[in-house]
Amino acid sequence: MEPQTKEPTPPTLRLDLSSPTYASLARSAARIAKLLSAPTVQADPNLAGTLDDFLGAVYALVFAKRGDFADRTARSIDITAVQQRAVQIGTGDLRPDGKWMAGFHFNSALFRIAAVYHRILKITVGRPTTRDDVPTLRTQAENLYRQWKKAEWSSGHVHLVHGQVNDLKHTPRGVHDLRKVTYQDALAAIGELLDLMEAWTGSRVPPTSTP
Repeated sequence: MEPQTKEPTPPTLRLDLSSPTYASLARSAARIAKLLSAPTVQADPNLAGTLDDFLGAVYALVFAKRGDFADRTARSIDITAVQQRAVQIGTGDLRPDGKWMAGFHFNSALFRIAAVYHRILKITVGRPTTRDDVPTLRTQAENLYRQWKKAEWSSGHVHLVHGQVNDLKHTPRGVHDLRKVTYQDALAAIGELLDLMEAWTGSRVPPTSTP
């Protein structure tokens, strides 16, 4: 029997960690990795699945940055660019880069952040199957965070992302006219969710007894 050949390791992209944005994303990924190693997380498929999707938001923001994403808070969508993309795909050509793709990755990050936000709130308050809305769960999570950390939980950016995604999902125009959320808002939202997850995980660790 011939020996099996080992498949080559696919090449990876190296982030420039001298960039404040990439450095922030790298730190967020490291924090997610640390959470995934916690026994509490490994024992709960709800948490593992949520962090899986959460890492996807970090990836999406990386690719948005690599695509030279630009905030669009003062202008509407250029529908001509959308039409050109549709025509290209219709003829079998797919362009994987450019501003439109950067926006695609950014929107993907927003959807993931908003979904993870609602799920983490449910986990944090201890009712993963509840149908409570985000504002109700947010208040309860803020109260718990205050107990755990003796400080206020900052959640303004992630709540802004959640509102933007609601516009994308439920209003006919979506965000055609302009975006309310900037790239920096999305970065800050990830940090806010990590703060809550780390506080929750820390609250689950039993205190060490002294002899």
